[in-house]
Amino acid sequence: MTRLIVHCTSQSEAEEVLKSIKSRMAECQLQLHEKKTKIVFCKKYKKRSGHKTVKFDFLGFSFQPRPTALKTGLMFLGYDCAISQSSKSKILGEIRSTDFQRWTNRGIDEIAEFFERKIIGWINYYGKFRKHALYPLFRYFDRRLIDWARRRYKRFNRSFTQACKWYYRFKRKNPELFAHWRMGFIDA
Repeated sequence: MTRLIVHCTSQSEAEEVLKSIKSRMAECQLQLHEKKTKIVFCKKYKKRSGHKTVKFDFLGFSFQPRPTALKTGLMFLGYDCAISQSSKSKILGEIRSTDFQRWTNRGIDEIAEFFERKIIGWINYYGKFRKHALYPLFRYFDRRLIDWARRRYKRFNRSFTQACKWYYRFKRKNPELFAHWRMGFIDA
């Protein structure tokens, strides 16, 4: 499967390039996927257009207008990428499918070992741009760890508050256990 992004300076130029790409593909007896092929306006600060499509997903990232800060702290609207919603859903689905909060016969170190490579992979790939967009994923993961503690230890009597207190104390004492804690998501 071939993926292609072409950058043009105007709408008319984009339409012309799209026509030439379609004709070249037809020569090779191929055709573009109609639903996935689109012209997107990269809306930025001071750029105006009536174009409806201003966002697209590519290789697990969502490219769209986002608030951006300069080094001076001044905010402006830029066109930037971060993890896409579909990629977030896929990762959350993967976390859910393991159902690790029910692994009461395993220790927390075994859970950390099980997820080690996956977490490192997610952070290394999706954390290249707007790393902070991964925080909701790791908050969800940590919430599942709290659920695991509630089930594992009878002394919590299934109390969410007691399990949270234990969990945050444990997290402060063992910041190297989980890959996302080591990589800066300790407050997730």
